[in-house]
Amino acid sequence: MKIRSIPTGRQKRKRRARTFFTAIITLMAAGALFAMAAYFFFSLNLPKLKNIGDYRPSLPTIMYDRNGEEAARFFIENRELISIDQVPRQVINAVLAIEDSSYYEHKGLDYLGIFRAFLKNLRAGRVVQGGSTITQQVAKSLLLSNERTYSRKLKEAILARRMDKRFTKDEVLEIYMNQSYFGNGSYGIESAALNYFQKHVWELSLAETALLAGLPKAPSAYDPTKNPERAVARRNQVLERMVEENLLTAPEAAEAAILPLGLNPKVKDPLDPAAYFAEEVRRHLYDTYGEDMLYRGGLKVYTTMDKQLQEYAQEAVRLGLEELDRRQGYRGPLEFISSDSFPQAIEKLRVQNGLADIIPGVTDGLPWEQGQIINALVLRVDKDGAVLDLGGVGGYLPLEQMKWARPPDPKIDYTEYVVKRADEVVSSGSLIMARYLGKKDAEGRPLFSLEQEPLAESALICMEAPTGQVLAMIGGYDFNRSEFNRATQARRQPGSAFKPIVYSAAMDNGFTPSSIIVDSPIIYDDPSQELKWKPANYSERFYGPTPLRTGLVKSRNVITIKLVQKLGIQAVIQYAKRFGIEEELPEDLSISLGSMGVTPMGLTSAYTVFANLGLRASPWFILKVEDRDGNVLEQGGPELIRSLSEDTAFIMQNLLRGVVQSGTGWRARALGRPTGGKTGTTNDNIDAWYVGFTPKIVTGTWVGFDEEGPLGQNETGSRAAAPIWVSFMEKAMKDRPVLPFPPPPPGIEMVKVEPDSGLLAGPGADRFIYEAFKIGTAPREYTKSPSRPGGQYGGRSYTPGYVQDSDVPGMLPRDY
Repeated sequence: MKIRSIPTGRQKRKRRARTFFTAIITLMAAGALFAMAAYFFFSLNLPKLKNIGDYRPSLPTIMYDRNGEEAARFFIENRELISIDQVPRQVINAVLAIEDSSYYEHKGLDYLGIFRAFLKNLRAGRVVQGGSTITQQVAKSLLLSNERTYSRKLKEAILARRMDKRFTKDEVLEIYMNQSYFGNGSYGIESAALNYFQKHVWELSLAETALLAGLPKAPSAYDPTKNPERAVARRNQVLERMVEENLLTAPEAAEAAILPLGLNPKVKDPLDPAAYFAEEVRRHLYDTYGEDMLYRGGLKVYTTMDKQLQEYAQEAVRLGLEELDRRQGYRGPLEFISSDSFPQAIEKLRVQNGLADIIPGVTDGLPWEQGQIINALVLRVDKDGAVLDLGGVGGYLPLEQMKWARPPDPKIDYTEYVVKRADEVVSSGSLIMARYLGKKDAEGRPLFSLEQEPLAESALICMEAPTGQVLAMIGGYDFNRSEFNRATQARRQPGSAFKPIVYSAAMDNGFTPSSIIVDSPIIYDDPSQELKWKPANYSERFYGPTPLRTGLVKSRNVITIKLVQKLGIQAVIQYAKRFGIEEELPEDLSISLGSMGVTPMGLTSAYTVFANLGLRASPWFILKVEDRDGNVLEQGGPELIRSLSEDTAFIMQNLLRGVVQSGTGWRARALGRPTGGKTGTTNDNIDAWYVGFTPKIVTGTWVGFDEEGPLGQNETGSRAAAPIWVSFMEKAMKDRPVLPFPPPPPGIEMVKVEPDSGLLAGPGADRFIYEAFKIGTAPREYTKSPSRPGGQYGGRSYTPGYVQDSDVPGMLPRDY
């Protein structure tokens, strides 16, 4: 029998001690294991930063025009990268003073600050204070999370320690300067300097530096554009901290603290001329490279756009639509305001019109540029004009500036109609749109004209003929009103602007400019609609035997229809495809008059055939795309396709010059240089076109309503679209040399013919032209009828392709 010994008290104490220490060691080991596991767990998916080159922040894609000028940006974070060497010491001192004065002493974490924040958070029962160093702030921004949780703070601490080991202090500061958010869409201090002051960071004054240094803490709260008082207080707090840290003297701080904010914010133009062009480029980039690369990848996109021409194009489109809208009549005020609501309406106008800081009689100047359109309230009106209130600032609208405002009636041409009394147009309480004229009347009141927003839309495309580069593109009156790009997305009937394609087919199939077709009434059965089609000319007259030149120059519908009938519809369709018209074309005679839908871009591209002596240039927008490291991802280039022979193209070029010199394109003569083109108008004046070219530039314009409807009486391609073309081209070509069209190619002979008959002009003829024929196809018979002086060409010779437009006199024809 074994007898067990009873442990003594000492042995019991030793055993308890061993158990206790074993438990402690086990707990410590478990804690260490837990800490290691937690470390590895929270280390997962942290940004892999081993050197400064691994810092790849989100960068905007920047679009440039053909001259290297920035034209647009696509971004989620608008950031301008700079190196720490570009940041002045004063800026660094300001940031360190307010954010992390012990930055160069700690190892990425300020443990005392963390402990203080921990106690405060413990008392609050939630995370209310961070105690973060600059390194931690950088880590936090790279984690892309603003959640206030202990797990996120732990990740932040781990990343901060890693960064402090792997980066120099200056490298961490460089990331901070580029990564921090400064409000108003500004990521990085360089972007902030540009957006708030339109200065580079190295150009900032002390006061401006202090303002920016204080923003990352709370960008919205200290936003100088919305909370100027708080922004000033925060700026001065930064200056005080700089003095406390011996980074600035007290007098220097005091001098900076009394300065105004001095903001010069970069304001985006609400009527951005490049908007339609940029949207076309954006869609291409999105489809090609994806959303992330487009908005974060820092692409550099060099385009064919000419920024100056783009501005001219927008001006021309807006002016043309506004003039058309005036001809269509005044639709009335925006709304009527009752007299007891005048105070509220005036206060609303004060804010809308930027008058919040204007004190009448005290503040000099007005916040509007000449030509700017704003809303106004009519206070009083008599027969001579209307007294306006723009929001606490008075103005005057004289009768002279509203004489156009007749009642609208699309069936009547009110060209000669003028308003006789101002009180026929507006009344007290009318809320109207008014354009600031930039001058005052005898009583010192700013003067305005009556305006309204056009309902019609327009598109303009300008291409470089030899290359196909799109130099300018406008897709509507206002991108903010409608992003639909009518230049590339709208398919509208081209009307007579399609006729040159028909005539091109004719010149290749046995016809010449002197070929005769009888302009006479015709009737066609239309089985699809069980009716008879009786096509007529715009003038509703018929002219008998007519040379093809006259048929095109005067845009005679019946001539073109008979020509298509002789050529065959399929032949015309094939030629349309050679001109790049890919849309489905109707297989009936209505094709003669442009009954298919085409885009303004497609039709303008088709006309490069005439400018390039038979070569069609495909339109393109992008010269080159580079990634953020300068690697070329995409490069554009010309694509030229032979659509016509040089001989046929030369004949057509001269015929289309004739359209300008003596036909429906007469308004283009104002350009004062060699040019050709063609108008287009569809039934009931629903679509109006003018496409014209010089030896190097092709421009097309279209005008119409999105929901198809008549533009108004006599609103043809000549009247509604050609003025936009002229307005744009006059500015676009003003600094370009006047270039002649090329001489006849070897297969062409120039022959003296009588214009009415198309036959050879006899000796002593006082009316003749030098017509272009393919060798062997010129007429051999002399005209038998006597010349009629003062006719189509004014009794003087006319040599297409060899004289300036202004050298050809004559009566201006009726619009077509």
